[in-house]
Amino acid sequence: MNAPSDDPVLVWRWLPALLAAVAAIPAVIVTALGSVQEGAAFALGLLPALIVGIPPDRRHRVVLLIAAMIVGLPIALGAMVTSIPVLALVVLFFVPIIATVTADRLQRPRVSMLLILLVPPLMGIGLSLDGVTAGLHLMLLFIAGCAFTFLIALAVPPDRLPAAAADGPPPRIPGVAYGVTCGLVGVITAGVGYLLDFDHIGWACAAALLVMRPDRDVQNWRTAGRFVSVLVGAAAGAGLVELGPQPWVFAVLIWIVVCAIAATRGSRWYVLPTFTTFLVIVLLSYPDGAQAAGRFGERVGETVFGLVVAAVASGLLAVWHRSDDAGEAAAAASPGEEG
Repeated sequence: MNAPSDDPVLVWRWLPALLAAVAAIPAVIVTALGSVQEGAAFALGLLPALIVGIPPDRRHRVVLLIAAMIVGLPIALGAMVTSIPVLALVVLFFVPIIATVTADRLQRPRVSMLLILLVPPLMGIGLSLDGVTAGLHLMLLFIAGCAFTFLIALAVPPDRLPAAAADGPPPRIPGVAYGVTCGLVGVITAGVGYLLDFDHIGWACAAALLVMRPDRDVQNWRTAGRFVSVLVGAAAGAGLVELGPQPWVFAVLIWIVVCAIAATRGSRWYVLPTFTTFLVIVLLSYPDGAQAAGRFGERVGETVFGLVVAAVASGLLAVWHRSDDAGEAAAAASPGEEG
C-alpha cells in the first residue's frame, strides 16, 4: 500500500502548537477547576480551527469561522434526526448524493470537495448525541472555540506564517456513484447501530465515512492510520480515566493534546484520531473509571466495523469503475459502422 504523497510521515510545527496552547487556555482552566467533561468539550470545539490552520493573509482568516459552521451544522442535523431512525437513514443516504449532484452548480470545486468529504461523517457524529440540545450545545462550542482562535490568529503577523502554496489544479469532483456509495455506507453502519442498539450509533458511521475517499490509495492509507490512531487514543483515554488522577492532570494532558493536534497538521500519517479519540473517551467516561474499559472496547470495535464496511464498499466501487472503463475502452477500440 503506497502512501498518497511525499509529505513527511509525521510533522511537528512549533508556531501552530504555540497558538493552540494560547487558544486552549479556557479549556485548561475549566478542566483544572474540576469540570473535566466541560473542558474536554471546549477542547473539541477548537478542532475546526486547528484542523484548517491559519491562512497567511489576514483577510482569509475568516475561514476559521466558516469552518465552525461547516463542522457544526451537520452535527446539529444528525442530532436532530437521531431519535427517528428511518428519517436519519434517509437523510444519511441522500446527503452525499445531493452533495455530489450539486457540486458542479456550486462552481467552487474546493468547497464542493470539502462538503462532499466532511458533511456525511459529521452528520454521523451527530447521531451519537442525545437530541437537538446536545447537538446545538456542541455546535456552539465549536463556534466559540473557533471565534477565540480567530481572534488569536488575527494577532499573528503574516510574515511569521509560511507563504500560501500556489493553487494547483482544482480537485476532480467524484461522480454520483461515489455519493451513492457513501450513502449506502452510512445507511449500513448507522442501521446496524440502530438495530443492535449501540450506545453511540454514529461512531461506526463516522469512522467509515471519515476514511471514504474517491482515491483508493488515499483511503487505504487513512484506514490503516485511523485504526492505529483510534486504538492508541482510546487506550490512553481509558487508562487515564481508570487511574483517576486530579483534574489538573487532565488539564495538562488536554493542553498537550490540543497543541499536538495543531502541530502535527499536514502529517501524512493519519494521527488526528489519536487525539480526538482521547478527548472523546475523557468526555464520555469521566469520572466513572468503570465505564472507561467499556468505552475503549466500544470505540475500537465499532470503528473496526466501520472501517471494514468502508473498505468493502470502496473495493466494490473500484471494481465497478474498472469494468466501466474496460467497457468504454472496448467500445472506443471497436470499428465504427459506416452508414
